Amino acid sequence: MTERRNHRYAVAVAHRDDHWQCTRLDRTALTGLDEAVGAVRDAGSGDTLCGLFNADEAFFLILRPAPAGTALLLSDARAAHRHTLAAQALDALGAALPEDDAPDGLPAGDLGILTDLGLTAEGMAAVLARPDALPDDQLRTIAQRCGFAGEFDRVKA
Repeated sequence: MTERRNHRYAVAVAHRDDHWQCTRLDRTALTGLDEAVGAVRDAGSGDTLCGLFNADEAFFLILRPAPAGTALLLSDARAAHRHTLAAQALDALGAALPEDDAPDGLPAGDLGILTDLGLTAEGMAAVLARPDALPDDQLRTIAQRCGFAGEFDRVKA
């Protein structure tokens, strides 16, 4: 039997009453940046910390809405050539669109986006530097290092 893998999902992560809570978001959250930010904001109250988005194993996006703006981390800026969500995230970051044939794994955004959850910028760079890892594997590693892997796995399956 082959392992079933979910290659397209969006998850909001919150910390409530001393425990982690992950909420599966509707797939429409993957259609554009406004939809993604709105879905994460609508997922709960002010204790929602971030949204994790896996788009067909082409890239992942982490976003953290805040009153002063939304922090973003796009795992591979080259995905902006083919995916609206990635293109809009890259645009919001003010980053240049890389050549389509640029080297694999060109992250854009804030590598320290989850530092307060226990994953430093250096740790995030190490996760992103694994060329053989799919975005789902990378997000699982991120969830594990931040302490919410069990809840994340339950919700994204």
